[in-house]
Amino acid sequence: MAGTTGNKRRVTIKDVAEECGLALSTVSNALTNKSYVTDETRRKVQETAARLGYRASAIARGLRINRTSAIGVLVADVANPSVVDHLRGIDDVTTRENLSVVLCNTDDSEARQIMLMQTLRDRQVDGMLLLSQHCRTPAVRAQLDGVPFVLMHRRCREFPDPYVGTDNRQAVEVAMQHLIDLGHSRIAFVCGPHVSSTVQERLHAYHEIVRRSGLDTDERLVVGDDYGIEAGHKVATELFALDPRPTAVIAGNDMTALGIIEVARERGIRIPADMSLVGADDIPFAKFSGVDLTTTRPPRRKMGVRVAEMLIRLIEGEDLAAEAHIFATELVVRGSTGAPTAATRRTRRRSRIS
Repeated sequence: MAGTTGNKRRVTIKDVAEECGLALSTVSNALTNKSYVTDETRRKVQETAARLGYRASAIARGLRINRTSAIGVLVADVANPSVVDHLRGIDDVTTRENLSVVLCNTDDSEARQIMLMQTLRDRQVDGMLLLSQHCRTPAVRAQLDGVPFVLMHRRCREFPDPYVGTDNRQAVEVAMQHLIDLGHSRIAFVCGPHVSSTVQERLHAYHEIVRRSGLDTDERLVVGDDYGIEAGHKVATELFALDPRPTAVIAGNDMTALGIIEVARERGIRIPADMSLVGADDIPFAKFSGVDLTTTRPPRRKMGVRVAEMLIRLIEGEDLAAEAHIFATELVVRGSTGAPTAATRRTRRRSRIS
């Protein structure tokens, strides 16, 4: 019998068939719960398979159903802590569905993204999840042709792609209203990559709120074209050079906010006494002592679950054209925001008089 020697080999379906005294096709039908196998035969085969330690080959099953039971997940920056909860949500679903995940880091480079998408296609993954990826150019669209996929965060409104994202307008609204309620009117806005639909939606909301609320419309208050600590260093240098400085800043994400905090400390600018700061994502570092960042929190794990479930539905043959799931964000108020001080108010008044 298979599996009784010192060097155990993998138990095959043929071993189960021989042990049961049944045809190979009958055993295969029993193990895949085909309706035309009797309950008695199915029970005998399943009990024998369990006793021998038989496990179905994922590769063999994949060949039968023309699937690999693997999906590709492309992320813009695997080092960004906000990605982790998305991946946990995706893992919740893929583990449940016995799917493997091939994780790809694109560094937000379209050329690298296209190369990795081609690699995933060559590996014949069953589908792709694109988290904050380029999705508009012909070269990218060519790689998506014929492959089930779902977009997260970035989307192209000219294409009816299935999509999961945050309510970017609402996220900016709650952050801006919080600062306005505190008494701020000279509020800077830090962008990420301008090709991102997320950035475009947030920037549109910012401009609309500024106009509607009668805030300072100084065009120099909109800065930045990237995310991350280094991007935060760069925009902080620009904003701190303004005369007058903004009394509050909304950063593109928490990592960018951390960069702004570093430069503020180097220059003796106190947060929030001299300038309030709001981030986005609520990464674990945001609540640390010394950071204490007010930020917006999206339900990242839920979003990961949703995007993975949508991909499985596509793989199973459902038509999800233009299906979009938009999640609201929560404002988490910590110590990086406060009312403008008397000194910052005087500076703002002087700038208006001049």
